[in-house]
Amino acid sequence: MRAHLYRSALFVLASSVLAVTSAQAVNPAVPDPVTGDVFLAFRASDGQGSATSYLVKLGVDTQFTTAAAGSSFDVSGLGNIGEDLKATYGDGWNTRADLFWGIFSFRPNNGNPIIYGSRERTQVNVRSTAWPTLVQQSRSSTSNQISAVIQNIGGYKGRLSTDNSLIATFQTNSADASSYNKQVATAGTSDFGSLSQWSSIEGSFGNGEAGTILDFHRIAASGVTTVGSFSISASGTIHFTNVVPTNPNTDTDHDGVTDANEAIAGTNPNDSTDFFRLQSVAPAGDGIHVNFNVVASRTYTVEYSQTLAAGSWESIGTYAATGAAPHTFLDTDAVRRSRPTGFYRVRVSQ
Repeated sequence: MRAHLYRSALFVLASSVLAVTSAQAVNPAVPDPVTGDVFLAFRASDGQGSATSYLVKLGVDTQFTTAAAGSSFDVSGLGNIGEDLKATYGDGWNTRADLFWGIFSFRPNNGNPIIYGSRERTQVNVRSTAWPTLVQQSRSSTSNQISAVIQNIGGYKGRLSTDNSLIATFQTNSADASSYNKQVATAGTSDFGSLSQWSSIEGSFGNGEAGTILDFHRIAASGVTTVGSFSISASGTIHFTNVVPTNPNTDTDHDGVTDANEAIAGTNPNDSTDFFRLQSVAPAGDGIHVNFNVVASRTYTVEYSQTLAAGSWESIGTYAATGAAPHTFLDTDAVRRSRPTGFYRVRVSQ
């Protein structure tokens, strides 16, 4: 009888030890996201790890947007994400053409969101073309999709951290809006919804870790700016480089309009077809039609001169744009319409 009781006691004790050991093995939850947090994500389209995305919180956007021009630093406090990448996607993760990485963020900004999306350089030493300017509706839609991955049930918030990083987590891919894989790998639509115009925020490791650099673009009501670029080492270290300021007379896309003036106009300084100009001036039965394209948060002042002489220009109308669209200013003034010649121009201001 005593032998039987002794064996039972040993069994209970062993069970208790096992329970304590199991509880200690559970990793803590990742920290709750805060406003402006920037996220890095990895996914595989095939092979090892293709059912799982890996999400890493890089920290708030201001550490990148306020960095000194031309400065460069390793992003700290990330743990050992290289070990997580090896464990999930294999020792050769940094040479896989089917492994992708992307960076994204948003700020609610009192209902007028600021969104961030990365874009891979086609050549590592040439900055990528910035994403296009978006109206408020498009930025709001995109920010909602980004928020789903960060905040929704099944997203980053509340998930357990990994063995190698307290701010990283694994996410099983799904068809839910909270799934990073769903947001960027759904055929037939742009990343983070149909209104983002982001064809892909991701780069791949087909040319090795040194062959992929992600530029980080900020899209706001005031226009689009490139914050800087991110690279990654073979050990998983994330490195950020802020943009080097350009000469105000620089014309990156050689379209005849300086980058500084394109910033004021809200056009893309990396696209030679995108610059502000009058589309046409056409007399019609109801007046003279002055046609031009507008973007949000810009004011357009239409001016007229009969002779082009210095000091002869007069303001005849203004338009405050709330979105990107073609616009027609109709000049119905009988005197100007009766003249055999006349000239129009449009000034843009922020």
